[in-house]
Amino acid sequence: MAKNIEGELPEPPTKPLDSDCCGNGCTPCVYDIYDEEVAQWQKFCEMSGEERAAALNTTNKITSVASNSLSLTHYTSLTITDIKRITEDTVLYRFALPPNTSLNMCVGQHLVLRARNHDGTMVSRQYTPISKLDQVNYFEVIIKLYPSGAMSQHISQWNVGSRAEWKGPFGSFLYQPNKFERIAMLACGTGIAPMVQVIRQVVENENDDTRIHLVYGCRTQHDILMKDFLDECRQYWNFSVLYALSNTSPQEVLADKGTLKYQDNVHYGRITFDLVTSEMPPPSLAASNFVLICGTKSFDKDMINCVLKLGYAKCHYFKF
Repeated sequence: MAKNIEGELPEPPTKPLDSDCCGNGCTPCVYDIYDEEVAQWQKFCEMSGEERAAALNTTNKITSVASNSLSLTHYTSLTITDIKRITEDTVLYRFALPPNTSLNMCVGQHLVLRARNHDGTMVSRQYTPISKLDQVNYFEVIIKLYPSGAMSQHISQWNVGSRAEWKGPFGSFLYQPNKFERIAMLACGTGIAPMVQVIRQVVENENDDTRIHLVYGCRTQHDILMKDFLDECRQYWNFSVLYALSNTSPQEVLADKGTLKYQDNVHYGRITFDLVTSEMPPPSLAASNFVLICGTKSFDKDMINCVLKLGYAKCHYFKF
């Protein structure tokens, strides 16, 4: 391998963190992409100076042409065009895409965002866009900011006009209309994002008779994300939602005007095994049903245990 000559060779690729892998068997996995990046970097380093210059010139010409999606193998810098605060700690960000292009995503896929720390190390996280799959010219993501979060420290500094690096889309979830009679969704917080993609795909297809029931856990009614979208979907015969509020009471909801409406179905408390049991189809019907799970790591673990305890096989649930 060629020596690392200052100013001539790029930095080696940064190995993904354990948290960068979702564990869902994505093809390609972030580690597969890392291995490919290392191989490309090594090949570049072994080139002569003239060969590297020619390769860079070719790459620049290729990347200057607008594509219909982001890259799976390298990050693309995109500009933030709009920022909207949704809750106290959750913000919607809109990113511009090249004119007349879209992400070319499939249902349930996600993107990977990266940022560079002051010490030169990289941090990356996965986010699922909530905009339509065929949305042209931009995409939107909802991001929850954590006071001590490594990525949140970067995101909290974003303004309209700021740029961020994205790669993708990734994800192995495949949706087929009418494959299952019912899809049960167990989500909390920003885990609603991949569910939005599936819900939209079902309700907007008049030939899809799949029934969807969402159990959505939030602290209070003010933490419910995508409420307007969920209200619109409730007008369809094959979608229903139960809001599980873990940190509020009926009296507080009545006294505090928020997003909940009279006809909303609400459970006051956490999503427990008993609640899952009452909201899920019986195990005897498991073969005709599917379960989607997305939330925090502890939430995902608890919900998977609930589903398995109910008698569902591993092939009948998917964790985003």
